[in-house]
Amino acid sequence: MRVSAKKLAGLRRYHADRPVKTRLRLLEALGRMECGHTVVVGPKFKWSKTTLAREAGVNINTVVRKLPGGGWAFPEINERFEELKQKRQRAATGSDFKEEKIAELRNEVERLRGQNGLLAQEINRMGLQILEERARADRMAVYERQNASLRDEISRIQAGGSIPLRVVAKHED
Repeated sequence: MRVSAKKLAGLRRYHADRPVKTRLRLLEALGRMECGHTVVVGPKFKWSKTTLAREAGVNINTVVRKLPGGGWAFPEINERFEELKQKRQRAATGSDFKEEKIAELRNEVERLRGQNGLLAQEINRMGLQILEERARADRMAVYERQNASLRDEISRIQAGGSIPLRVVAKHED
């Protein structure tokens, strides 16, 4: 069975965007784990890469996969994960509650700023879509008025039986 070129191009576009979307999902999951507002795993989760993968909704192999050169597939994710894990271990060993709360709130603010940026992009995209649809609706209204005018003209022609002609008188000099 042969796949059409159009479908193949669509699959290539889909797979080209996958690493970016996976990275975003992993970063969002790390943010939720950092502030303790997890969606998938419970609030008393264990800091592990398996937990990160479950929270992000990806396979564990995505998180721990290494490239042929020996580096991580997502090095920034693994580095941030290790930093957060170390910070959590230090915080658990005896950090001041107020400082921990301040750090948690700062992290929450950063996470919300990131979400705010993504929402602003989505609002802009939707605004452009609305403007395009409004222009399309205006064109359709013009077409509808033209159609109504043509229907009226057809009705007059059918009712009169003939097309009225203008008679122009010639002057003889």
